[in-house]
Order: sequence, then structure tokens, then C-alpha cells
Amino acid sequence: TDVRVTASALTGPDGASIPTSNILLRRAYDHPNIQVMPGDAELPPAGGTSYYDALVENPSGEDPPHNVDGGVTQPYHYSVTVPVGQAPGVYTGTVAVSTGNAGEATVNVRLVVYNVTLPEPNKSTFKMNNWFTSAGWDYNGTIRAIPTQYKDAPMYGDNWWKVIKSIAANHRRHRNNVIHADFQALLIPDTTVGPGGELRFGWATFDRFIETFVKERALQYIYTPTLLENPEPGSSRDVTAEILRNVNGVVERVLVTPQSPEANAYYDRVFPALKAHLDARGWTDQFYMSALDEPRTEQHWTSANWLYGKYRKYFPNPRTNEAHHAKVPALAGNLTTITPVLSHYEQQMGYYQTLRANGTELWLYNCIIPQGAQMNRFISYHLAKTRLTPWLTWKIGGTGYLHWGWNYWFHLSDPNKPANTFTDRQSGDNWLVRPNSDAYDIYDSLRSEAQLDGLEDYELLNMLAKTKPLLARLVASSLITDTVTYSRSGAEVDARHKMLLELLVDGGPDRRFPYTDNFSAGDANWQPGRGSWSVASTGEYLQTNTSDWGFTSTPRSSAYGDVVASVDLKIVGVNSDGGNMNWAGFMIRSSNATDMDTGYLVALRNNGQVFIYRSGQELGRATAGNYRAGTYTRLRAMAFGNKLSVHVGNDPQPVLTVTDDAYPAGHVALVTGGASVRFDNFTVNPDNNMADGRPVTTSSTYSADGWHPMAAVDGIQSSTPGSMGWTSAAGTSADRTEWIIVDLQSKRSLSRVDLFPRSDGANAGMGFPVDFTVQVSPDGNSWSTVASRTNYPRPGAGAQTLSFPTVEARYVKVAGTKLSSDPFGAFHMQLAEIEAHSGTLAAEHPVSASSPDDSAASTNQRLDAPTA
Repeated sequence: TDVRVTASALTGPDGASIPTSNILLRRAYDHPNIQVMPGDAELPPAGGTSYYDALVENPSGEDPPHNVDGGVTQPYHYSVTVPVGQAPGVYTGTVAVSTGNAGEATVNVRLVVYNVTLPEPNKSTFKMNNWFTSAGWDYNGTIRAIPTQYKDAPMYGDNWWKVIKSIAANHRRHRNNVIHADFQALLIPDTTVGPGGELRFGWATFDRFIETFVKERALQYIYTPTLLENPEPGSSRDVTAEILRNVNGVVERVLVTPQSPEANAYYDRVFPALKAHLDARGWTDQFYMSALDEPRTEQHWTSANWLYGKYRKYFPNPRTNEAHHAKVPALAGNLTTITPVLSHYEQQMGYYQTLRANGTELWLYNCIIPQGAQMNRFISYHLAKTRLTPWLTWKIGGTGYLHWGWNYWFHLSDPNKPANTFTDRQSGDNWLVRPNSDAYDIYDSLRSEAQLDGLEDYELLNMLAKTKPLLARLVASSLITDTVTYSRSGAEVDARHKMLLELLVDGGPDRRFPYTDNFSAGDANWQPGRGSWSVASTGEYLQTNTSDWGFTSTPRSSAYGDVVASVDLKIVGVNSDGGNMNWAGFMIRSSNATDMDTGYLVALRNNGQVFIYRSGQELGRATAGNYRAGTYTRLRAMAFGNKLSVHVGNDPQPVLTVTDDAYPAGHVALVTGGASVRFDNFTVNPDNNMADGRPVTTSSTYSADGWHPMAAVDGIQSSTPGSMGWTSAAGTSADRTEWIIVDLQSKRSLSRVDLFPRSDGANAGMGFPVDFTVQVSPDGNSWSTVASRTNYPRPGAGAQTLSFPTVEARYVKVAGTKLSSDPFGAFHMQLAEIEAHSGTLAAEHPVSASSPDDSAASTNQRLDAPTA
């Protein structure tokens, strides 16, 4: 009995402290009548429908004494607001538990403060729109929620404004920076009727509302609810337009027919008035207009396009946004932001990613759907689902989240019935928080705190991605594979939050993940998605299901930006539907490890056609003349910046090159489409060899018989019939200079260059220079010598390593000043491959490999017959 819980201040390094005023210790309320939602719910240990959610406290911030039944666990939520500029380090304190009849206990608290500062909520990179009630929208539960939950709080009365101020403070504390404000409803109190019956718009209430959030530093954007009324699915009613009308001298909101003379005349008055007022207040660039909620039919999008046309007449560079759960291409041109409900996004991922790639902002949206395995914030679902929604948004390239509903304290099935938000049957759909009626304040919930944690994590991911984009993506991918495959563990998510902070302060470089695999040790380090993946007794990686497209498998724990990937593949069977148009290849830079709707699909058809797709859209295609069906072919994909190129066989020239900047980083995966495929000798070599696939220039060249300048940077370290390497033109004297320059395309840290001599049998080592230098340059004009050799003996096959102190350079030049002869007595400079590295190969060892190879570019190649 009389249980009381009290937190102490926290003390840290050199006398630094965090006062109790920055610590919230709140008791979790046990709600007895929770609707357990279908699918992937987290059931109470003892069963039943009782779940903790609301976090309650006294207005004074102290927890009053209360009783706890025997055998019952009473949770408390402990949170600390760390002041900006707080000294980093370890802080300690206590939580004291006292009782009237069961003694006392002390819980030790340890807090680690990192030297990382989040942006203010009104300067966030994430746009969080928690749909809350105040004025307008449905003109029912929206306008009655506050007056019916708080004593003496009529709309626009003093106590109503007190609640709005509490909402604004809560929004700031929870990083809800997109403020849901019905501008038209907020016009009603101050709009008057002129002598001719015309409306004279008054902005005082609208301004007070917006300024309440501005003063609390909560507002970054203003989001007005839809101006078109959408009938329920199956209703015979048409879409209507909301306008204000003079009704017998009283300004009222009425519904009229879109495109009617009255509607056209009204919007031609209110939109320019709105624009002029927003301009005067400096809010125009922060204002989102939304025409219609969840459009589904031609009438819906016709009406919406009409309204956007009216709006754009006065707002030439608008922010527009709509929540969708159906694909509506007819509206795409009028939306600067698109907000699909999560389950619909998963079904139409390619469509929405194409919009994003073409410049439309992408948000996600949750309401009563989705249910089941996808993320949502129902009370009966894992809290990790609430927290990870911003993580998922970050992974897919999204920038915002629309959440219904924050405080719709009515039952949608009976809008005339105010809700008891503590004891009524509830799912967590209509409200995330609850009214603290006595204090005209808000009770938070476990879910609102989990949502805040996720919003903070999104900012940390963006901060980390500025300097370590691959590590940021790797951390996110370690929790989320796709929209249904992700961690449900709060402890795992907490661990990744800590990892983000540690990576932000450690000062080290981004990680690289070179990886090679010949599958001789199995496929334990691979993460298959759909399909039938296995390792053959002969050592190849098989995918044997030909029934569909998009069967993927990816190396675990890896992410890539600039990357070169290669694999030997043989298509051994195809679906009769499509025949030899079916294909196999790579996913490059995909957002999710198991899909082909994000990133770039780089593939080879069984008829020799090579193609690159992005989100279902073809970026380019070509035909590889050296492809032979039924034999092993090496497929090689290179992505540097916004340039993607594809090589087939040992041809040093790309068969296809495209430019696109939709996906700068992501996963690499093997993928098949309607084909049974054998894969071998997989290699992914990101930045380890910085010369791989980069542009070269030479003093002279001979391009025939497998020789070509690009063959010196094609990742093949040996000389093969299709890729001998680079050779200069022939000469009659050894004493002349020939050179090859590799452009790394940006300044890089270099400490080693590996030169590979030609390796074709008895000719191995021929053409390797006798006297030569390795030079580097930041700009291609001024050169510094980092290595010099004279009287170098004829080498055998294998790397000739030249190490030197680390330098920053963009260009690498190998210049031979005394040459050796070829088998016919002519003097050349000849190299099979050039590699540029930032350290020893051991330092770049693959993070995981079933059969690791310390060199990131494999010399192995499985061939049935020559392919070049």
C-alpha cells in the first residue's frame, strides 16, 4: 500500500548534473478493455485484454501514493530531457520506491550523454503530422473533443485556448512539427458580412492558433485538412466542396458542388486572400494544401484536380499533399508530396518510388490500416512497430509521416458519444494521447514516447548519413529488412539507437564491405527472400523457381554506395511464359534487401539482352553480342555516383551505361526473373580497389586481341582472351616513356598501388616496365612521385605491390621510362590490371564470407566456353 516512486537528480563528470525538473517519472495505466487487433499482436503474459498505455502523473509532476496488488507488476516510464550543451559522459542517480507496508527499495540509474545535438523540432529533417482535433475537419468529433473532455472549455474560450497551448507544448516535446490547422474553420469567428452580403475574411483566430505553436517552437509546417468532402466507400453521395457562406447574416460552413459557379467564385476570393495573408506572415512556404482524403474514383480525382487548379492559380509554387490508399496517377502532377497508407505503399512500391525519384516527396500514413505483420501503433501491437515507422520511412527515402489519430476522443462508430479514453473499449486507432482534464493538459502514452524515440532516431540516421552513409544504412537494415520483416524487440532497437550515437562521436571513417564468395562453404552468410535458393553439390548457388520475378538473395550485414559487383551466371531453365526474355542479375543499391522495387535491377536475359530498370521503369537496354545461352557468363555491374554501367563476359567496354540519381546507396543482391539460374564467383568490391571501373587515359594504346585501356581497371587481375589488360603501342626502343592514368573521380586516401603483369602462360611478366614510377595528383596537373623502381626484374603473375605513406589524391599515374619486350621483340608497356588501395588488404577483410578471399577482386571465373 501507499507506493510512492521518486527520482533523484543525475550527477556526472566534473560536477555536472541534470536536475529533477528534466526527469519525468510516470506511472503506466492498465487499460482493461483493449481490442486486440488481428494478426501480429503482442499478447499479455497472462492473456486477456488488459494493456498498459497511458502515462499518468500529478500536475505537480509527483506520483501520488497508490496501492499495487500482490503479484502485479506496475510499470513506470522514466525519461530524461538532456539540455543542449550538457557535458558528455556518464551520469548516475536513483529512483527510490517506498511503501506503507512492504519496505523500501532503490533502483540505480545510469545515463550516458553523448556529444550529439538533435535539431530543434521546428528545424527537423522529418515532417511529423499527428492529426489532432481542434477546429473544423468533420465539424463533429473534431470540434467537440476538447469541450466534452475538459470542464468549461467551450470552443475558443479561455480554457479551450489553455488546452491548445498544452497541445502545442506537447507537440514540441514530441517533435510533431506539422501542425494540423483548418484555416477555413479558423476563419469563421472573425469573418464578417459586408453591406453587399460579401464575406470579409478575418484572420485573428487563425493567427492566434498558429502563433500558439510558433511560440512553443513546435511549428515547422502548417497542414490544412481537405477542402473536399469524400463520401464513405459505397455511398451514393458525390464529392462536395466546403465553403463559407453568408446564411442570413451569419457566416457558416456549407457543402456545395465542386466546379459550381458558387464554388468557383468562393475559391477565387478565399485563395488569393489566404495567399496575401500567408505572405504577410511569412508562412506561405510552410503551408500544405490538401484537396481530398483517400481519393478512389474518377469523380474524386476530377474534383481534386479542379481544386488544385484553382489553388495553383494563386500559389504558383505550392506544397500539396494527400493521403492515399489507392493508386491515382491522375493526381500525381498536382501533388508535391504523396502519402500512401503503409499497406498500399507495399503493394505499389515501384509506383511510389518512381514518384519519389521524379521529385515528389514521399511520406507514409497509418490509420486503422494496416493490420497484421506491417507496422502500426495499435495498443496491442509491439511498441517496436510504433518506434520503427520513422526508421522504415528513412529506409525508403521518405521524409514524413501522417498519423491518424492523435486525440479524436470520440468513437467513429458513434460520433455523438464522447469516449472514456481510459476504460472504454479501444484499439489505439482514434487516440495516441489522453486528456488530463483537471490540468487542461495531455497524458502521454507508451506509444507516444515510442513514436518520439523513432523520430529522434530518424534525425540521428540523417546526421550519420552525412558522413557515414553506408553505416547508417547498415544500422537501419539490421533492424528492418522490408515492410513485414523487422525486429519486434525493444531491446534490439535501443541497442541500435546507442550504436547510432557511438558512430556519430567516434570520428572514424565510413565502413566498406568487400565480399567474395564461391559458395564452397554454403550459403549461411546469405539472406534469401522469395524463391528456392540452395547450394549445389558442385559449389554453385542455385535459384530454381521459375514461377515469378523478383527472387532475391543478398549478403548479410552489408551496404554499398559506389560499387562494382560481378558474378558468373548460367540460366539453365526459363518459364514458358516469356521464354528467353526471362533473366538473372543484380539488384544494386536497393532500399530493402529482399525487393526489386527499389534500387536498380541490372540483368541479362537468356537472349543476350541487357537492361537496367528502376522501380519497374526501364532506364536502358542493349544486346551483348558475346552472350551464349546455356553457358556461364560473367555479369559485372558498376555504380559510381549517378553513372551505372554493365559489362558482359570479359569485354572491357560496357555494353550499357545509364545515369540516374534516385538511389545513392543500398544493398546488393542476386535476383532472378522467371529463370532457374546457377551463380558462382560472386564479388562485390566497393571502394576497396578505388581504380576499379574508373576512367583511364594513356600515352598510346593498342586495342585488339583482348587488349584495351579499360581492361586494366575491369577487376580481372589475370590476362584472359577477352581481357588481356592494357598495352601501349609497339616501339623499337626500350628507352621511351609510356604511361597510364586512372581518374578516381574524387580525392581519396591512398597508401598502396598494386600492378598486375600479364599472366598468359609463358608470356607472364612480359611488357612489365623495367624502370617506372607511380605518381599521384589532386588535379591532374601537379604530380608527386610516391614510388619509383629501377631495373625491376621480370615478374611472374600476381600483384606487384607498391606501398607508400598515405596521400590524398584523385589521379594515379604509372609511367614506364624503360620498357621490356614482348615475345616478338617489340617494346611495350603492358599491365593486366591496376589497383589503388587505402591500406593493407587485411584491414579490408570481408565482414562475412562463406569462403573469404583477402583480395576483393577475384581472379576466379567459371566458364563453359570463351565469352569474349
